[in-house]
Amino acid sequence: MSGANAAVVGILGAALYQPVWTSAILGPYEFALALTGFLLLSVWKLPAWAAVVIILASGGILITI
Repeated sequence: MSGANAAVVGILGAALYQPVWTSAILGPYEFALALTGFLLLSVWKLPAWAAVVIILASGGILITI
């Protein structure tokens, strides 16, 4: 069963990379926002809604710069 789990993780990673990563991460600022969102959810264990609000506000500030 662990082999099947690894295969599913690989397929999900490939499915995430092609449509999402290649069209959303265009430069270092977008990468920093994505990394920040990941850290907010995984390291600091913020609720998803709070991470979305923080990243949304950060993205809005980034657009105006």
